[in-house]
Amino acid sequence: MTHSLSLILRTEPVQRGPFNRVRVTPPNEASVYATADRRLALLDAGRPLTWSEQVLSSYRIRYDVDMSDHRRTAELRSTPLPARGDHWFFVATVEVGFRVHDPVEIVRRNVRDALPLIYGHLGQRFRIITRRFDIEQSTEAEEAIRQAFSGDVLLPEGLTIFDVAPRLLPDENASRHLQAVAQNRRTLQVNEGRHALDLQIALQRGELERMSQRARLEADERERAALGSGELSVRQMVVWHVARNPQDTERALSLLMEHEQAMLERQDAHNQHTVDLFRFLVEKDVLHAADIEPMLPGMVSRIGGVPAKAPVTGATTWAEPPVLGGLTPKPSTDSAGKPPAIVLEQDPQTRVWKPTDGVQPVYLLVDESVEMDQYIGDLSDGAHALHEQLLKAADVMPALMLSVLGFADHVATRLPLDTVTQGSQSPWFTARGPVSYANAFEALLDRIGPDIDALKTEGYRVLRPVVHLLSGSGGPGEGEEWAVPYQRLVDPNTHRYAPNIVACGFGRAPARLIAEIATRPQSGHVAPQDLDVRTAIQRYWEALGRNILATGRSLIEGRPELAMEPPAGFRLAHEVI
Repeated sequence: MTHSLSLILRTEPVQRGPFNRVRVTPPNEASVYATADRRLALLDAGRPLTWSEQVLSSYRIRYDVDMSDHRRTAELRSTPLPARGDHWFFVATVEVGFRVHDPVEIVRRNVRDALPLIYGHLGQRFRIITRRFDIEQSTEAEEAIRQAFSGDVLLPEGLTIFDVAPRLLPDENASRHLQAVAQNRRTLQVNEGRHALDLQIALQRGELERMSQRARLEADERERAALGSGELSVRQMVVWHVARNPQDTERALSLLMEHEQAMLERQDAHNQHTVDLFRFLVEKDVLHAADIEPMLPGMVSRIGGVPAKAPVTGATTWAEPPVLGGLTPKPSTDSAGKPPAIVLEQDPQTRVWKPTDGVQPVYLLVDESVEMDQYIGDLSDGAHALHEQLLKAADVMPALMLSVLGFADHVATRLPLDTVTQGSQSPWFTARGPVSYANAFEALLDRIGPDIDALKTEGYRVLRPVVHLLSGSGGPGEGEEWAVPYQRLVDPNTHRYAPNIVACGFGRAPARLIAEIATRPQSGHVAPQDLDVRTAIQRYWEALGRNILATGRSLIEGRPELAMEPPAGFRLAHEVI
């Protein structure tokens, strides 16, 4: 601990002379008196001795004890809080309020510094509670701590703890673990989206191929039916092939002629052998005239003749013209000659987000300057409520990437650009330094480009980023030149990822400044001066949650639109100037 809080403000002897002045005790102090034998007494709620009591009493020493309310904010890094299983740890930031309820006990125990007692008690109680929760359940652990300290907690040392507001975050190792889990979950989500898209494309391609194959088979069946049910001759098969493949006409006819020529030559040789055999039999007087007449038809047939009474079968004609043209209707085609496409539509009510739909980066830039000291708790509570609201919208969150930044004399990252999941931390703010808009815009220039390039390498289609800026400061510091980095940030000619900026101001924020920062006239709003500042902050966070979710839902529905509903009671900044 670098600071201490002494509760025993003064220790001095009781002056017993009749001319000694009685020192008055302030309302926030109590006087405790000790006798020579070390007995302690508190007179009428800590009043000082009267003149007569000072002269006649047996009290020897007076202790003045601080009875006022104290509030402190501390980060319990030296005593990290274990999560379930004692493997991962939380780092706690706690705002605690306490006071003295028994000044006599403070003096008896000589409590010179109250902070070790307070923080030691909180750390011991916190550890018992956080061991009941997993590292991803920081929100539930915070709520359990608030419930445990919902009433006054009396310490035996004479102290009362009357308010405890914890903020639990995973420590460095646990944060890396949760980020890895979130990255794996996002990668799985991207792969599932790609798989669904590939499956849809494969189904469409398969359907087209099946239709094409079915058409070919039906055409083949019609052509075979046109050729008849009998056995096909070589000439018929050649004609069928040429009709389907006219580019093979020359080659096919040449082969057919060679085939028929060979068949004729073979038939001629066979006929000659038959004639020679018949002549031999006649010359040898084996066959006589009476024998020849019954054999004549068969002999003539063997040498290529046709029997006189043999029926002549008519030639089969080509009756199916699907390729050679004209008689059968062709399948319907479009103007380019292609068959109509098969469109597989999806019910809009069951539509889910996939990476090709696009992702919307959202940067939240919040004023953390010293002027915000009295409102820093309201800003942190609003960011915490926004985080809880986004966690409940699991259907919208895959389409959104959120980053929370605090700006003062420099920019601090409260939440890096990522999807809001159960493992992501809840952002919080702290007052520090003077406000610098130039540093804020320079920081956005340095962050937006690498963030979006990284998303694109993961397969996302990234929409134009949007920056929500909230300020309550009186304006830029004297001599600060913020216009140059601002123009570099929002000019699409110099910055390929130039964002839309939605600016809101409250308190002392100048309307002219808010109007100049907003990239559209309708995206700059200020709270009226008669509106309570804390109410204005609360309304801003409520409107911001609605706008972010509305933007995500419009993206999922296929009609991306930036929602810019102003907080209740806020006015357009350019109308107030």
